[in-house]
Amino acid sequence: MAWDEWEQLKADARARRQEGMSLDSVPAAGGGGGSGDAADLKTNQPGKKIAVKALRESIRPGTDKAGRHADESSSSAVREFSGWDTGTGLKDAHAEWELQVRDLKARLAKDQEDLEGAHRDLQYVDYDVRSGVVGIDAGPAPRREV
Repeated sequence: MAWDEWEQLKADARARRQEGMSLDSVPAAGGGGGSGDAADLKTNQPGKKIAVKALRESIRPGTDKAGRHADESSSSAVREFSGWDTGTGLKDAHAEWELQVRDLKARLAKDQEDLEGAHRDLQYVDYDVRSGVVGIDAGPAPRREV
């Protein structure tokens, strides 16, 4: 690399550094920061309320009902085929069914809980980031090259 090329690269780097780092800020209109066209992170509160209501009033009770119905039918079939390989297979399948229903019910409960807390959680993330940025110590003024 020629000396002149090296000097040009250093000058280019120095010019980029003097432009400095800038943080985006919130526009006066109340929108989010960023490059202008980027969409803000949003949450659909009415949609979440509808989903929570469906989970609470329809989906979770329906899962319980379907699980109980299968329990009753499977238990009856296991009794009818006791002593046969079919009875043993049905018993194993029924145990797996109970496990799957229990896991599904837990997942639905967790989904409902997460939907109910999503708005609050997003709001707390915003507050946490803001308090973290406000607490940054900029330190002494940066040294400027002449």
